[in-house]
Amino acid sequence: MHLADLNAITDIEILRRMVLDRDAEIRFKSAKLEKLTHMLAVLRRAQFAARSEKFDPTQQTLFDEAVAEEIAAIECEIEALTPPVKRERTQPKRQPLPAELPRVETRIEPPSCVCGECGGDLQHIGDETSEKLDIDPIKFVVLKTIRPKYTCRACETIVTAPTLPAIIERSIASPGLLAHVLTSKFVDHLPLYRQCEMLKRSGVELSRSTLSSWVGACGFALQPLVDALRAELHRCSVIHADETPVRMLDPKAGRGKSKATYLFSYRRGEIDEPPIIVFDFATSRSGSHARAFLADYGGALVVDDYAGYKYLFQQTPMRELACWAHARRKFFELHAANKSEIAQAALTRIADLYVVEGEAKSFDVSARKVHREQHARPRIEQLYAWLTQLRPSINSASATANAVDYLLRRKSAFIAYLDDGHFPIDNNPVENAIRPVALGRKNWLFIGSEDMGHRTANIMSLIQTAKANGHDPHAYLRDVLTRLPTQLNSRIGELLPHTWQPAAA
Repeated sequence: MHLADLNAITDIEILRRMVLDRDAEIRFKSAKLEKLTHMLAVLRRAQFAARSEKFDPTQQTLFDEAVAEEIAAIECEIEALTPPVKRERTQPKRQPLPAELPRVETRIEPPSCVCGECGGDLQHIGDETSEKLDIDPIKFVVLKTIRPKYTCRACETIVTAPTLPAIIERSIASPGLLAHVLTSKFVDHLPLYRQCEMLKRSGVELSRSTLSSWVGACGFALQPLVDALRAELHRCSVIHADETPVRMLDPKAGRGKSKATYLFSYRRGEIDEPPIIVFDFATSRSGSHARAFLADYGGALVVDDYAGYKYLFQQTPMRELACWAHARRKFFELHAANKSEIAQAALTRIADLYVVEGEAKSFDVSARKVHREQHARPRIEQLYAWLTQLRPSINSASATANAVDYLLRRKSAFIAYLDDGHFPIDNNPVENAIRPVALGRKNWLFIGSEDMGHRTANIMSLIQTAKANGHDPHAYLRDVLTRLPTQLNSRIGELLPHTWQPAAA
């Protein structure tokens, strides 16, 4: 066999192996693409599927973040495995970066001002610009206050401008730093020890005990604002109420031991009125705490079926409003457990009430009441007639009977919202208000003492009311902590979150 023939055979064998290797790679990539595409479809269904009510709402955000991260990673893998495709150039849909952010410009000139083709001088005809969003770690500045000293030679008197009053006298913390610590803990749910580590990375070392003392001092100093906020709440015609547990250290039980305490949450209930949220710390879930907080209140109260509120409706003029979301949840859980047809029918009927409520969302108070009378009341009467007829055929020991009885037993409270266009259909607004507590307690774990519990309630009342009214909580606290030491008691209402306006620059 000639040498040329041997070389040809060798080349063919090399090409054959290359083809086999390429085919194997294509099969591998195709299999992996199919697997990744399937995983991506599953994650997208999880991301956009309807939220289940039994899913812990405090973990929903974390769940969404984890799914989004996983989707982004899989999309990157798919892009790496897919051959590049020439696409038509389209205009980017990315939103421009906020115009109010400061710009740091970097100008990149060509390496030469002479044309590389012909040697002629280059003429400037315009610019190509691009923007990237950058971030700096926390930056500290020292606010240095100088008070010149003057003397009168004639009488040897020394004159100096008075010291500006502060929330915490003789403290190194400015209102801005105090607001940062408070919002980091109660809005971003960062425990103080984590804040200490973050501040240290930015060049300032502060102890946890120092930050703790600042939080406690601010909670005490803000008490007049919370008292005024509470007085405003008592003047509302309807209030939402709910409660959630928090742990408090219990030195009597031993080192590191804690016990269950509660934060009662109260929120202004009139539709379309500025939100007011007040937290009240209590060492137990006893109804006596609600009675003490709501003493002399004569409006309506939106609550679940907790027995602690029953005394108020039996012994005071206060009116009970039930929560349709609670009633719906009982049937939802029943349907999720055994696909109950009764539960499905009840869910459909209750959903009709929320459709009516959605239609009246933009109405004024009187128009909303008329719309409810025309469309919601007939549906409620039909619902109760159906439940009353159905109840004798249901086993009293069943979960279905429990859900039906919940509605029948509190009929007057469930239909009461129809009487006033201000009244809400459910207690969801206050449940949303206590969700930050549930997320926060998983991070800062417990409250140090009963006094600190009350101060925590003060801070959270102002922060949550500020957020509910659309304010940046840091900007609000910074301004209030600056102005509060010199604010007249007669004008304390100007600093309440639902009436607050930033101080003029």
